Amino acid sequence: MAEVYYEIAHSVYRMGVTFMMSYFYTVWVRPFLEKRRTAWLCGAAYGVVMVIMHYIPIEMTSTIAYGSGTAAAFLVMCMADRGNTGQKFFLAITFFCFRAQSVMIGTCVSNELYLLFNAAAKYVRDRDVFWFGTYIVQCVIEILLMFLFMYVAIRLMLWVCDRKRKYMKGRELLILLVPSVSGAFAYEVIQHYNEVYMQNLGNSIYDIYGYHDLLLLLYSMVCFMAIFVMTYVFCRWKDEQEQDKQREVFSSQMQDLESHITEVERLYRDMRGLRHDMGNHLMTLEQLYVQGAYEEAGEYARSLQDEVQDRALDVASGNPVTDVILSGRKKEAEEKGIAFGCDFHYPLGAALNAFDVSIILNNALSNAIDAAEQERQPCISVCSYRRKNMYIIEVANSYTGEFTMDEARGLPVTSKSGSGHGFGLASIRHAAHKYLGDIEIGKEIYEGKEQCVLRVMLQITNERK
Repeated sequence: MAEVYYEIAHSVYRMGVTFMMSYFYTVWVRPFLEKRRTAWLCGAAYGVVMVIMHYIPIEMTSTIAYGSGTAAAFLVMCMADRGNTGQKFFLAITFFCFRAQSVMIGTCVSNELYLLFNAAAKYVRDRDVFWFGTYIVQCVIEILLMFLFMYVAIRLMLWVCDRKRKYMKGRELLILLVPSVSGAFAYEVIQHYNEVYMQNLGNSIYDIYGYHDLLLLLYSMVCFMAIFVMTYVFCRWKDEQEQDKQREVFSSQMQDLESHITEVERLYRDMRGLRHDMGNHLMTLEQLYVQGAYEEAGEYARSLQDEVQDRALDVASGNPVTDVILSGRKKEAEEKGIAFGCDFHYPLGAALNAFDVSIILNNALSNAIDAAEQERQPCISVCSYRRKNMYIIEVANSYTGEFTMDEARGLPVTSKSGSGHGFGLASIRHAAHKYLGDIEIGKEIYEGKEQCVLRVMLQITNERK
């Protein structure tokens, strides 16, 4: 009967640990996934596999058993939430390492309790009941310690990883996995030597070397701190890196704005000079007509008209800021042999900041020119229209290459290297979010051609008078 009671208590202990770890797996991955239901599916997959492993009549190491559960949850996570596989792999390996550390901490404290119980056993008459009771106490304390460690570890890691759905590159994943993989490998080595000592000497390492538990406890804490510090340093480094790139983008935008202002000032000076000379031009035309030199007067009028057109902008969108941007980008595109079509109209009377529109147009046309100049028949078109309270800007460019989306960010993967690249669309999205809008980008058949089309949707209202 004692064996039956021990078996029941052990099964309840294993099921309790399994359900607890399933819950913590769900809590760990939930902020990194798009849907909460996917996180619960991952936790359920982990729990089901661990229950099956518990009842399989095949001897296997704990690494294989718990590794199978972690792998099953990882596969469910990848199938239910596609994209950013590197980050999901980091989550799975880190959870496996945390689980191993929590088990080692619970075991170390349980072994110390065993020494106290063993010393007190000599004063107990019914030792069978005493040892069964101490076994229950040890199981409860191990579960409580594992729960406390997992709770604190996961909360700290979630606090460090402030940007949950950040895309993780291969080299970044390799750096972050070093502490977790080292901890998981060391756990397997420790388990192996424990089994070797038990098989060859009939005693555990703890029975031979009394300080073994203290070293394991210290190792578990050091391993967790290594993972925590590495993740913290990595996340802060990524934040600083993105802030540097954002500053570069902002500096580039300021340079563009400075060039736009310079162009407006030049246009203003030209028009002011033309207005100053207009009186003399009118007087000259009057004298030519009085003298009957009608042919000379016509030629003089045509030359005056050409001069006015040369000094005017190529685009009239309804706003001087967008006029300068569109005219400058049109001139740049035509110099590179790119056909440029424009049907853009600034929404008059709308609560829309011209500076935000300039950011959208400047970055969108810059990307379009860079992509179109690689094509055999390059062309760019920009237009705008309204749908009730939505103002939509479309920028299309010819593009026949491959189009790969980063599903984590919802933006195309840039093939350019160097600083500043890849933040143009992020700046456009940031401007769109200020008006409760968003962007949509993809490759489609547009105006009968294979083109890359960017749509920027802005929710606008009429300005109060």
